[in-house]
Amino acid sequence: MTNPEEPTAISIDVNERDFILLLKDGREFRIPWRWFPRLLAATPDQRNDVRVSASGAELHWDQLHENIRVSGLMRDYEPLLLEETLSLQVPNDFPWETTPASLAGAQPKLAVRSIGGRFVVGLTAAERFERWDMCEDLAQQLVPKTLKDAAKYPENSREVTLRRMKRAIEGKQWTSVVETDWLLERLRTLLNW
Repeated sequence: MTNPEEPTAISIDVNERDFILLLKDGREFRIPWRWFPRLLAATPDQRNDVRVSASGAELHWDQLHENIRVSGLMRDYEPLLLEETLSLQVPNDFPWETTPASLAGAQPKLAVRSIGGRFVVGLTAAERFERWDMCEDLAQQLVPKTLKDAAKYPENSREVTLRRMKRAIEGKQWTSVVETDWLLERLRTLLNW
């Protein structure tokens, strides 16, 4: 018997990009395949071969031997949606350092973090958004400072002026090396240089 407070699925509608889950309480959720790499990699026929369990507590993809609990999906829905929303706001060219840290010892080890029951290597979407937002804000603030520096030293080329800005940023150690490189390219774009 299922808990009456648990979300209960009554139907699932599958299409090319996602699946739509209808709950007994009338709520409807659009779930992208990319949240489930195994389902994303499946063929359309395998994805279409899905059924809701008799209790409405699980979704079953029999050909793939894949089961998803509806309660777990609903628990993870908002954090995953927030992660996706934040990721879409960050430009594709902004660095996403996913190289894990290595730890000393007799056996090689990689550093990962457990966040919300998932292992995360590198930055989360929220952390990456925060880093991008800081770099974008800094680039915007540097536009007038760069123009002022260029006017103060007219003998310097634009490249020399940008190198001076880069040294100033590096001196503050606000950004990583790859973030500084991105920031300088963003500054160049904002200045139309």
